[in-house]
Amino acid sequence: MADILKIIFEIVHNTPLWVWFVLLILIKRGSALLVESQVSLKRSFIMPAIFIVWGLDTIVNRFGNPNVLLNFYVVSLIPGFFLSYFLYKNQKFYIRNTVLVREGSIIPLVVMLLNFLVKYTLNVVLAIRPTLYTDFHFNIFYGYISGFTIGLFFGGIYKIIQVKKQLFVRKK
Repeated sequence: MADILKIIFEIVHNTPLWVWFVLLILIKRGSALLVESQVSLKRSFIMPAIFIVWGLDTIVNRFGNPNVLLNFYVVSLIPGFFLSYFLYKNQKFYIRNTVLVREGSIIPLVVMLLNFLVKYTLNVVLAIRPTLYTDFHFNIFYGYISGFTIGLFFGGIYKIIQVKKQLFVRKK
């Protein structure tokens, strides 16, 4: 038990401060979406952008097979997108005072925290076993998992775009 705690403390201690800052932002943003809120398409792209930059920086600058990894990353966006779209399928939206509003949902918080947990875990594994950066099979795995979790953001964003078009067209 003491060995496990030692490993956990070592991992937490060696995690850069900016990673904890990102986690706090995710929790704050995700918690705000638990209740009814205005929809901002621009703000919807902030979290995916953070994770895309974080992931692509690691892929391009650290991995031994970045081109292969990127192919799996891009292809796996598609199933992530469809799963997310399915999850958001029944999300309710309406217009209040000419502003698009969505009902509260736990889905955005789960998607954000899942993305963080996956990226964090993969990066911890890589920190412990840096030889995996050149392991072809791990490169494929990393690309697929990273792309899939990013795709989870875009199904929700696409749903917002669809609803925005439908509601504002109906209103005119």
